[in-house]
Amino acid sequence: MDRNYKSISELPLVSIILVVGNAIIFLICTFSGEMLYNIGDISPNSFLGEGQYYRAVSAMFLHADITHIVNNMLLLAGLGAMMEKETGHLGFLALYLLSGLGGQAASLGYKLYAGEWYVSSIGASGAVFGLVGVLLSMALCRIRPMPSVTWQRIVLVVAYSLYSGVRATNIDNAAHIGGFVSGFLLGLLMCLFQSRRRKKNRNIYGNGW
Repeated sequence: MDRNYKSISELPLVSIILVVGNAIIFLICTFSGEMLYNIGDISPNSFLGEGQYYRAVSAMFLHADITHIVNNMLLLAGLGAMMEKETGHLGFLALYLLSGLGGQAASLGYKLYAGEWYVSSIGASGAVFGLVGVLLSMALCRIRPMPSVTWQRIVLVVAYSLYSGVRATNIDNAAHIGGFVSGFLLGLLMCLFQSRRRKKNRNIYGNGW
């Protein structure tokens, strides 16, 4: 166990649960055929035409093949190890899901623009790239020391993100970009909120003493 984790509560529990959950769902898909893909992927037709809005989330937990899920889960595990102690468990989950939704929105918008009404997408890439955006915003803000977030790790994560994106087939680049931008903006908002909260606390305790 990493000595930086002083207790079980400081472990990246959410990222571990997400990785395990995605792996289990992938195994179910492997043995059940197209069933989960048919009810869980997302396209403009299923989301907008049929009003199946749940697909914006369900599609984030489906992967096309072993390479697809391994690339995404390696990134998710690495990002969780660096970030979850800094954001908190619920904060990490919120950033992951909201970034994923931002990626889905960008993907749907591009498909509508390109006339791809029936083209479906799956994968956690938008959410994972969103976490990369959050990580970058955290590194730029530097509100307080973050031992688990170093420039070497950031470079490694960004390099691996680009590599996995280039190597993958049938890439939904709109989801990647949308997720990254959403995560970066969410990260900036988080940093701004934390900065104001610390400033307020300093003022309160400073005036009190």
